[in-house]
Amino acid sequence: MNIIEKYESFHDWYLLGVAADRDRKLVELQLIFDNKIDRVRLLFQGASRCLVDDFLIQNIIYSLKVLDDRESDAYKQALARLDESYPWGENQPLKNIASIQATLGAELLVEFEAMEVEPATTE
Repeated sequence: MNIIEKYESFHDWYLLGVAADRDRKLVELQLIFDNKIDRVRLLFQGASRCLVDDFLIQNIIYSLKVLDDRESDAYKQALARLDESYPWGENQPLKNIASIQATLGAELLVEFEAMEVEPATTE
């Protein structure tokens, strides 16, 4: 996904918040870069499952990758973790999985259909 390349896999961005709306099938991540000026919202539409581990008061992203090769070991491992946590997703059509690895704090898996990045407003 070109958008991830544009932001260099969001390396060293801070994860400020996670919101999930099951009815709208939407997972939203709020990110900010160290300069406090660059803020974005990652919107995962058609989200069916989301797994967050180790969310802290400070969460620094190491990398964000979209796993779309259903035959890769990384995809199979991510899918197995989602199936273990959310077994109701088994036997459903396979979707892309966003894998967010941390330098510090939260690591996430988000199963989704489409992804958008929007500038976030400052408060």
